[in-house]
Parts: sequence; C-alpha cells; structure tokens
Amino acid sequence: MEGGGTVVDPPGTTGSPPSPGVPPVGLSDDHMEELLRFTLSLAVSPTADDPHLALSLFPDYCSRLLQPEPSPLSPLPLDGGENTCGGAPSYPLYKCLARAIRRCIHSRSFSRSAGSVVASIPLDESVKMKERDWDALILDKGSELLSMFNAVDFELHVQEPFFSQLRACLKTVEGRCAVGNYNRMVPGSLVLSNKCLLLEVQHVNRYSSFSEMLQVETLAKVLPGVTTIDDGVQIYRKFYTEEKEMSNGVLAISVSKPATQPYDSLARLLSGLSYDGIAGLLGMAHTVGTVPDALPPPRSLLMSSSMQPTRPTVEGCSLTDAARALSKHVNRSSRGWWGVLCGSEFNKNRLALEAVNHLLNNCCWMNVHLIQPHGPVFEIRVPEGFGARWSKDGLKDIALDYVILRQVILLINDWRSAEKKTSG
Repeated sequence: MEGGGTVVDPPGTTGSPPSPGVPPVGLSDDHMEELLRFTLSLAVSPTADDPHLALSLFPDYCSRLLQPEPSPLSPLPLDGGENTCGGAPSYPLYKCLARAIRRCIHSRSFSRSAGSVVASIPLDESVKMKERDWDALILDKGSELLSMFNAVDFELHVQEPFFSQLRACLKTVEGRCAVGNYNRMVPGSLVLSNKCLLLEVQHVNRYSSFSEMLQVETLAKVLPGVTTIDDGVQIYRKFYTEEKEMSNGVLAISVSKPATQPYDSLARLLSGLSYDGIAGLLGMAHTVGTVPDALPPPRSLLMSSSMQPTRPTVEGCSLTDAARALSKHVNRSSRGWWGVLCGSEFNKNRLALEAVNHLLNNCCWMNVHLIQPHGPVFEIRVPEGFGARWSKDGLKDIALDYVILRQVILLINDWRSAEKKTSG
C-alpha cells in the first residue's frame, strides 16, 4: 500500500514504507516497461502540463499498444524444446515492445525481433533504407536515456493524485519520515519517481512532526487538494506510527522538475521509428501490401475465432472452423506435419486447437497485408512453411494453410508487378 508522497510497500508487507532505492538504477526491463506505458498513456490522454509531447503516433494506435488481453488465454502448454522463433507476441503489446527497445538501446543499433525476418522473403526496399536512420536514432536517443538513468541518485514511488501533481509542478514538497536513505538526500540529488519522472532536490528541511511540516511548508505545496492539517497528518499516519514520527523526525524534501525528461526522449525515439519500426520490433514483417499501422491481434481472439463452430445453425454439428480447415489440409503434407486427424468431432477440435497453438507459439513470420479476395488479413508462418490466416482484427478465422515460403515470394512478386503496371 502507498500514501501521499510515500514509497510503495513491497507486496505482502505492512507498516512504514521502505527506504528509497539508490544507485545503480539502470534501464531495466521493468523501468522501460513503465516508461513506455507512461509515454503512451500521455499520447492517449494528453494533459495541459505535457502539451508538446513529441509523439507523432495516432492516439488509437498507442491505445492498442496498451490494450490488455481481452480474455484469459486457455491453459495450453508451450511446445516442448527451445523456440528459436519469436512467436506471436502476448498482450499488452507495449511490454514486448519495451523489451525490444531496451535490447536495441544496449546493442546500440536497431535489431528486429525474431519473426520479422525470413531469409527467403525479402523486406520491402523502403524499409531497408529506413533501418540506417533507425540505427542512428537508437544510438542518439538511447544514449540520452541511459545517461538520465545512470545519473539517478534515488528512486521512489508516489501514488496518484500526488504523482500527477508532481509532474504538473503543483506539488513541490515531499514529506517523509527521516529514516534510512531519506537522510542522504541533499540539494542536487536526482530522484526517479515511478520509473519515469525525474525530479531534482532543491533543499531538505527537518521538522519534529508532520503537523509542523505541513504548517510551515503549507498544504498547497506538500499535499495539494487536502484541506486541513489534520487530514494531511492522517495520510501519513497510514504509514508511520506516531512513535516512529516522534523518534525520527520528519523531512520536507523540496523538488523541481528538470526540463529534460526520459519520456520526452522515448517519445522522440518512437516517433522516429514510426509504425514500420515499431512493427519490426514486435516481430512483424513488412512487404509490399503490408498495412502500415496494423498490429497483431490478441492471442485470445485468434484462438477463440478459430474455435467458432463452422455450422452454428446445424443441430449436432460441433466441428470448429479450425478443425474444418485442418481436415482440408492434413493430407497435403507428405511428412504428416499436421498429424493425424481422426475420431470424434471433439477430438478433431482438440487437435485443431493444438495446431493453432503450435503455430502461434512458433511462427517465424507475421504480417498484416492485403490478400484478395479477403482484403487485409493477419498471417503467420512457421519455418516449415505452414501457417494460418485470420481477418485483420483476428475475429474471423480464414484458413489454415500450407504454403511453402517460396510461394509467398511469388505472391509478393505478383503484387510488385501489378504495382509497376499501375504506376506505368
């Protein structure tokens, strides 16, 4: 639990908040995830104190990156053995994207996720040219982020609405019991709040009690929105006993918000990558016909649409769309890749579900692209060339397919030829 201007207790603990974190802080996966979540949230719901966030992505696109899995995934086990492919990313997508961005920053170059590149399927030439610019962008903005995080002296967490008030520079004083690392804070110390907001300590004043601190520093600076001193004291009393307060004293830590913030650097990085770069980091391929701002649908939707009954109005028919598609393709592989489809409709549905799960876990190629007569579809392929297609939003299962990757190239080449004829 947490209080106004207090550090969050670790899960499962009670009592006073722990001492603030100290260096090295570093840019961990957790930090990048929270920083990205916060940056995308600002784009979805901009605030008056962040009017110039340099993020040139559509708010709806940012919202889709933040979207949680619509429904719990079925407890199907992962396939045995090491998976060298990326597989379809899990929701929320921003977590997968955050890990990919952090990997790029530490490697100092743009690095596509497994699944976005297959040697036998060429990338669009326009994307290849962009990758050189993305390398420079990663090096520039990545270095900025690393420098900011490496300079952090203390790390703490502040609950809402006080965190937003700190970001808006409405709240300028943090009240803490004078214990642990709080006593080490001095003017000039750099504090990272909620893994995404940098604050600089201006001065630290010591008081005998929270009541005295609130009277001198004023409620407007310490706890904006709280109307009485007694109410303010009660906020701190949730986390500090009166005995601890009186035996240790209280610190009023005055802070300011530096002009340079990590979420600004990350916003510029995302804007430079744009939809093509973000798609590559999520494991999406880019070919002629790719829908630029498309994202992979949620796994739960892909699974549930595959398991829809193929003839819902026919009494006694429980065969699913995936099982029907599998029955058409199961004999098209001389090596028996799809397995043996036999038995009751229940058993066929189970085998089809396992096949779809295997494809999602092991796909090495994903794309949202135009295929006639279906229009935009989400397509996945495993290294052996087997795959599946859904509608762009994942709500309709189109087909399980067996198409050797060379045949996909021919389809891409056909599009290129058609485009040349049109442009000519």
